[in-house]
Amino acid sequence: MSTSANELKNRLQERAYEAIEKLLEQKAGRRDLSMSEMEDLVGEFEIRQSLLQEMVVDAQQMRPGLCERCAGKLRYKGKKPKQVVTLRGEVRVERDYYQCATCGTGYFPPG
Repeated sequence: MSTSANELKNRLQERAYEAIEKLLEQKAGRRDLSMSEMEDLVGEFEIRQSLLQEMVVDAQQMRPGLCERCAGKLRYKGKKPKQVVTLRGEVRVERDYYQCATCGTGYFPPG
């Protein structure tokens, strides 16, 4: 497994661990929970959203090199935030923005 894959794996495991700890705190050692109470606790289990956010961040690590229009060099211009609505809820994405030094075309890397 590559270093970046290991880093992503570690971040995903940390998010899962945090979510499990939160779930156990809310359960507080109770063994007499009704099915409805268990469903409520698990419903608050925010692991999917956290994992999705980590994967979005990982996908944004890509760095483009040349303009697709004229093959000029792309210059980094900073990050641009955007809220994206997914099937599982909203995720905040900060996308890198590049501009071609030759033709001025703006570019957001895929992801």
